[in-house]
Amino acid sequence: MDRLEKVEEAVLLLTKLSEPGPRSVWDKLCLDRVRDLLWVLTIPTLLYTGVVNFDRYWLSRSEIQNEEKRNIAIARLDLLQDINSEIYQLQTRGEGRQAFALIEAKRGQIARLTDTIFLTWAEQPEMLERYDLIALAEALLVQYRTDDALRVAETVETDGLTPIDAIDQLILKARIQFEVGPAQDLEAARDHLRKTVPLVEQIQRRGNQLLMQEKVLQVSLLNEGWLGVDCDKLLPMAEGLMEVRALNKAAGSSEDVYQSETTVLTVRDQCS
Repeated sequence: MDRLEKVEEAVLLLTKLSEPGPRSVWDKLCLDRVRDLLWVLTIPTLLYTGVVNFDRYWLSRSEIQNEEKRNIAIARLDLLQDINSEIYQLQTRGEGRQAFALIEAKRGQIARLTDTIFLTWAEQPEMLERYDLIALAEALLVQYRTDDALRVAETVETDGLTPIDAIDQLILKARIQFEVGPAQDLEAARDHLRKTVPLVEQIQRRGNQLLMQEKVLQVSLLNEGWLGVDCDKLLPMAEGLMEVRALNKAAGSSEDVYQSETTVLTVRDQCS
């Protein structure tokens, strides 16, 4: 009998255990909804993490590559300016043949350096300052890439320049547009030089005024003579240049920095 009672108690216990018990708070939540909620909340986190990783890897990588290109271009520009400085020193000492020989010997190197700098500048226009842009424009001009040279020269910010710097900028553009090439525009070149006249008057020191007058006249006479302008127009320009040169000599500027005397003698020989 005891044994039968124990069996019945075991059956009742099993029955109670199999009956559903009271539902907990967690059980009352819809598991599907919880899963959907977690998924929705996770998406922004995944997106944010993805953007951060993209920025770190791709954007930072791109900026690093651009910086490397800039550093290479600046190094090439420094080397190019060293070559230009050597050529300029030879020219100012009257050693024109040596300067020409140096240009010819390093023409390939100059072209390679210029290409690297120009292509990097075209991708990153903000990388160069005024004097660097001028050096690049000069190098392009030497290679008769006048369209590229003018494009670079026109990006120079002229607001706030001193009269002397503004004159130099106009002279550079005049020289580019006097030269044979895709950017040649003789009237535009002459107009650039005409625009220097009021700027010269703004220079405070008389000595600097005379030097800039000489520079403008020399560039004008040299290019007009090279273009084959009639002697009846060239000779008065040459005489005017010699008068300004004489005034500069009297003021103490004995060195013929702009090679004005050589230019005048060449014009006189051609027109004699």
